[in-house]
Amino acid sequence: MEPERSPAGHLVALLDSHIITQLIASAVRFKIPDQLAGRTLTDEQLSAATGIGVPVLRRYLRALQGLGLVEEVGAAQYRGTALADLLRSDSGSLHGHSLMAGDDYYGAWAELDHALRSGESAFEHRYRGSLWDRLNEQSQVAESFTRTMQWNSERALDEVLGLYDFSAAGTIADLGAGHGTLTAGLLDRHPQLRAIVLEQPAVIEHARRALTEAGLSDRCDFVAGDLLHEIPRGADLYLLKSVIHNWNDESALRILRNCRAAIGTTGRLLVIERVTDTTDLLNAAIRDLSMLVLFGSQERSQEEYASLLADAGFVLTRAVTGPTGICVLEAVPAP
Repeated sequence: MEPERSPAGHLVALLDSHIITQLIASAVRFKIPDQLAGRTLTDEQLSAATGIGVPVLRRYLRALQGLGLVEEVGAAQYRGTALADLLRSDSGSLHGHSLMAGDDYYGAWAELDHALRSGESAFEHRYRGSLWDRLNEQSQVAESFTRTMQWNSERALDEVLGLYDFSAAGTIADLGAGHGTLTAGLLDRHPQLRAIVLEQPAVIEHARRALTEAGLSDRCDFVAGDLLHEIPRGADLYLLKSVIHNWNDESALRILRNCRAAIGTTGRLLVIERVTDTTDLLNAAIRDLSMLVLFGSQERSQEEYASLLADAGFVLTRAVTGPTGICVLEAVPAP
C-alpha cells in the first residue's frame, strides 16, 4: 500500500503533469509502441530502431515502465503493453491525440494567460493562425486531428444513436463530419438513409476514404466547404455534432443561421454536444477551458444552446441527455 501523499506532494504531482504528457508524446514520435507491438526487443535493437543511444534509452524506458507502457521481460528485453497498443500508428485510438497533446495543444496551453486576459484563442496567439488554418496547411496535423476526432466519435457513437430515433429521416446532412464516424453509424443502422457529408477541404478526403472502406460511399454526397459560408440544401435532418462548441457566440450564431437558410420549413436540426449541466466539475471545466484555449470558444449549458437556437430562427423542441453528459438538442424552424 502506497503511503498517503502530503498536500505538497499532491500538488507537485499535478505540476509535473507536463512531464507525463511529453514522455508519452515522445514515445509516439519515436514509434516505440509500433516497435514493441507484438514482439520483444533488446535495448540495442530498440536503440537502432529509434536512434536513441542505449544509455539514455534505458533511462527513458524506466519512465515508460513506470507509466505502464513498457514491460521488461528479460535482461534488457522489452515489450509493449495493452496500454501502449492504444498509441500505435496503425490501430491506436489515441495515437493522434498524443501527438497533438505533445505539440500543438501543448504550445497553446502555454499561452493560457493570454486567453484568460483577452478571452481569445491561445492557439491563435501562439501560432499566428487558427487551428483550422493549421489543419489546411499541414497534412500531418490534419491527420492527427482527424484521428483524435474519430476516437472521440467512436466512443460516443452508441450513446448518440441511442438518444434519438433516426428512422423517420430520409437524407441526413452531417455538418463538420470529421472522419465520417457518425455518418457511417447511421447509414449502417438505417438502410433507408442517404447522407450529405460536409467537411473542410483538408479533412473531407479522410471522410471519403473511411466511408468508401466501409462500403457506404455510394449513399453519400461529399461536399468540401465551410460552415461559416454556406451549408448545402437537400436534407431533412441536419446534424451538428461537436461543432458549435468550437466557435464563439458570433460564429456559432452564423453557422446556425446558415443552417436555418438551408433547412427550409419542414427540416429538423440536431445539435449534439456535451452540456455543462453536470456534477463532474473538474472535467467539465477542463473541457470548457480547452475550447477557450484552442478556439476562443466555450462549452455551453442547455439553456445557452436554446438561446442561440432561438436567435438563429429555431425553436428547441426537445433535449435528451445521456449518461456521459452528451446531449441531443432537436430544433425546428420557428413559425
